[in-house]
Formats: sequence, C-alpha cells, structure tokens
Amino acid sequence: MKLQPLNRLRTLITVLRLKLRGEAPGKRFFVHSGFPRIEGPGRITIADRVNWSCHGAPVAVEVGPGARLEIGARAFLNAGVEIVCHLSVRIGEHCRIGPRCVLADTNHHPVHEGEGVRVAPVTLGRNVWLGRGVTVLPGVTIGDHAVIAAGSVVFGDVPPRQVWRGNPAAFVKPVRTSD
Repeated sequence: MKLQPLNRLRTLITVLRLKLRGEAPGKRFFVHSGFPRIEGPGRITIADRVNWSCHGAPVAVEVGPGARLEIGARAFLNAGVEIVCHLSVRIGEHCRIGPRCVLADTNHHPVHEGEGVRVAPVTLGRNVWLGRGVTVLPGVTIGDHAVIAAGSVVFGDVPPRQVWRGNPAAFVKPVRTSD
C-alpha cells in the first residue's frame, strides 16, 4: 500500500510520539488524514498493520496510570474513535471499529452516592465489527466474529458469531463465518 506524502509524515510523527512514550508500534502501522490524540501515562501496545483514520475527527486515546491498551494485528480504527482506558482495553486481530465509536472501561464517576467509580476491562475478540457510533461500556466482552450494528450501546457480553443492535444492544441473528 503506497501512502501519500502527508500520510507518511503523519505516521512518522505519531510513531515518534509513541516512541517518546516508550511504546513501539508494530510494522506497517499507518495514520491517515490527521493526527490522533494520545493522552495519559498508561501502556499502549499496537501490533503489525494497524490503521488509524483521522479523516474529519482524530482517533482519541486516553490511557490512565497503570492502564493497558492492546490493539491486535490488522485492526482498523476509523475517524473519531474514542478509547478511554483506565484499566484494560483489548482489541483483537482484524477488528474493524467504525467512525465515532466509544470504548470505555470506566464510567468516570460514581452513579450512586457512596459508591466508587466502576472500572472493568473491555475486550473485543478477533474479527469484531463495530458499526458507526457504537458505545461499548465497562466490563463488556464481545466474542470473535461478532457484529454490532450502528448506534448500538453494549453493556453486557456478546457471544461469538452474533449480530447485535439497539440501545440496549440485543441479539438479532447468528453470523455465518469460518475461523
């Protein structure tokens, strides 16, 4: 894949920013059409052939102290994707995350007086597809080959090979796929 000169520059600058953080993205990591926003002292692991599109809105990553964000090989994060990681967010290989999706492993503040802030890991299996504007809340695991329809809010686990949609997200149909 041949990159345009500006995309080469954006990728190089992003790689240098990651290296200054002590991170080393995998081979053929690409940033397209803008610069991502990367904040916080937590750890970020980016495997080979990961693509971030910042066309129209940056990919925004917040990784809190002691937190770990892992992005598997050949994953694609589209414009405006926001990842809030205060404990652990794991994105599996070959995942496709649509524009304006939010993955958050924390609710940022207590819901009820006297309760603490909820922080729970978020995990996307292999080959998961999140449509435009999907929100994945703390503690969710989405199984391999699952598809979440645009605009859905996922607050419970999604089994492998299923399509879910809605707010709250609910089962629609199975996905026919091989490994």
